[in-house]
Amino acid sequence: MSSAVEEKRKHQKAQKKAERDAALAKKAELNMTSLMDIFVNVLIYLLMNYSTSPVDVPQSKEHTLPQSSTKLEVKHTTTIAVTKRIIMVNRKKVCDVVKNTVDPSLKKDKQASSYLITPLFKELKEDVQKQKKIAKYNPSAAFKGEVTIVADQDMSFRLLSEVMYTAGQAEFSKFKFAVVKKGG
Repeated sequence: MSSAVEEKRKHQKAQKKAERDAALAKKAELNMTSLMDIFVNVLIYLLMNYSTSPVDVPQSKEHTLPQSSTKLEVKHTTTIAVTKRIIMVNRKKVCDVVKNTVDPSLKKDKQASSYLITPLFKELKEDVQKQKKIAKYNPSAAFKGEVTIVADQDMSFRLLSEVMYTAGQAEFSKFKFAVVKKGG
């Protein structure tokens, strides 16, 4: 009789174990719909941010780059774009430009004679902080103080000086200018 009881207990234990295993397997299943959503989002992000060049500058009537016969390769750096109408940092609009000048209310102490463009300074300072934070965790991505200026060829020297001065105040000390390579 004890062997029949023992056998019944073993059978019940095995049945409970099978039920537990089935429940765990059901919990561990991956929902394919959610995974597909994640992969589609990653794919869209990568396609939107893919560029064959570190500096992607569409030419237009408002933004014509000067020509050069440079042989230097373009590197990934912070980019300041200055068109006839706006100033951007890494494709984010910072302030407006009217007749090759920035509104004096956007300069330090709201003085037209000031070289420091306040919204540009704030955006560049934020970018410096981001780069330094990344460098803290990834020494190979050290902050080098490099900035690429993508400026219209007809930009005034005064506006260029203000942009460079502001970038210098935000800890950028190495300037590169984006140009269109001449044929050859």
